[in-house]
Amino acid sequence: MTLTQIKITSKSEHQEVWDLLPWYVNHSLDPAEHDFVRQHVKTCVTCRIEINQQQQLLEKIQQQDLLQQLSQVSFAQLKKRMQEQSKLSVFAEQAKPSQEQKLFSHQFLGFVKYTALAASLLLLALPLMLNLTTDDPELKGDYRTLANPAEGKHKNNFIRIVFAEHLGSEQIKAILSGVSGQIIKGPSKNGIYEVQIGNRQTNSLEVNDAISQLRKNSLVVFAEPSHQLPSD
Repeated sequence: MTLTQIKITSKSEHQEVWDLLPWYVNHSLDPAEHDFVRQHVKTCVTCRIEINQQQQLLEKIQQQDLLQQLSQVSFAQLKKRMQEQSKLSVFAEQAKPSQEQKLFSHQFLGFVKYTALAASLLLLALPLMLNLTTDDPELKGDYRTLANPAEGKHKNNFIRIVFAEHLGSEQIKAILSGVSGQIIKGPSKNGIYEVQIGNRQTNSLEVNDAISQLRKNSLVVFAEPSHQLPSD
């Protein structure tokens, strides 16, 4: 064998080994090829350097694959936790009452509380009201109308008035002067004044107008024709 043939053979072996290096590095060669490459790299510095570089590259690729897998696993876990949290939030929203329901419940409880208070006050005041309306001889009696007046000494221009509490005599006189009224009798124990509107010539229409004006006054609690009420 000549020197040229040895060089060609050696070059062919190196090229063949060079082509096999990637599979040698990732351990995918069959045993015969693996031994062939291993024997060659013992004497070939270039192939050993290439094997070292390819191994480093393989390690980097494997690390990137590992990081990618880890990131995928982390993302999957995060997605799962987000879905579970979303389900819990929906359940909590369904379980708790809405703002409108809270407001309605609060208003309803307040309404019940104040209604009960008002009913209690009404029950406490009812005996006093019944006593006032039934025991007062000046207010009890049958219902009368203008067509069926009660017989008595009072004329049609006499009315009975109840003024607001703590009203002074000057204020009462001022109110009565506006309707040409003058006090004939009173006040009674229930605060009732008997008042004459005008004089003997005053007709019922003028009396009714005076009563309407008195009823519009916030300081007048009660104003009615005297002939429609029972006499003393």
